Amino acid sequence: MIRCLGDFERLAREKGPKRMAVLAPEDEEFMLAVKRSWELGYIEPVLVGDGERIVRAAAKVGFDTSPFTLIAAEGHQAISDLGIGMLFDGELPIAGKGQIPTSYIYRSIIRREAKAASGMTVSVVTFWEIPGLDHLVVMTDTGVNINPDLKAKREIVRNAVFVYHLLGFPRPKVAVLSGRRPGGGPMASYDDYLALREAAQAGEFGDCEVVEATSFTEIFLGGRGGRVVKEEIDDGRLPHILLVPCLDTGNIICKLDFFLDVNRSSLVATSRGPVCIPARSDFSDSIVQQIAMCVVLADRMGKEGE
Repeated sequence: MIRCLGDFERLAREKGPKRMAVLAPEDEEFMLAVKRSWELGYIEPVLVGDGERIVRAAAKVGFDTSPFTLIAAEGHQAISDLGIGMLFDGELPIAGKGQIPTSYIYRSIIRREAKAASGMTVSVVTFWEIPGLDHLVVMTDTGVNINPDLKAKREIVRNAVFVYHLLGFPRPKVAVLSGRRPGGGPMASYDDYLALREAAQAGEFGDCEVVEATSFTEIFLGGRGGRVVKEEIDDGRLPHILLVPCLDTGNIICKLDFFLDVNRSSLVATSRGPVCIPARSDFSDSIVQQIAMCVVLADRMGKEGE
């Protein structure tokens, strides 16, 4: 089982190098991460974008890119379409973005999933590594679906459970987060929780359990009444997967890592392989960690298809 981000780094050394389409690696921090990932044996980069900018960024971090394939392309969408197309055409198992707004990447993936008729709803899976917890915590969707309906939530849960199965957990626990109110009837997100719990019990998402809790208070109280006492909070009650009701909630929660004692790492799990989507504010060490995660999941996705 993969229980921490360090497990990804250890396994990536064993499973790499894997070819990775690196889209517009035009700033020093991201290029430094590419250099380090290559030195560690995680990846063999295929550089896609403005050749002059790529070479200039590589020179600033002392990275000789001459041994690697460099594919010239201009414009965010053209670069994104080219790299994601290589992933979906089976030319390489991983793609990752550099200096491209993530919306272009999502657009390319959604188009290619539609063309492939995979039926997959694109969603972002964000891992939190919490000190003292014996498993990673996934939040989803944190990047694509603004206000997912029940149909989209079914697919988002399915994607996250699939990823967690790849980590080696046979029956991950899922919490469907929702607000509650004493009057005015149940909220739509709570109705979705009831429907998703029923779907999980029917086996629609593969082997998993939707827990009887829709808030952090209920999760930590374990169904008991009363108040949550800070000193008595047991992080071990956190399920493996947290399904958020909307994009705003997910994006805000997952980036609380900037002042909490947790590490964050995100990816898009497409039907053809993982896509690394570091945030603009991520430093090279964090990006290397995300690349390692993609290497391992790509290896395990490849074995699933054999």
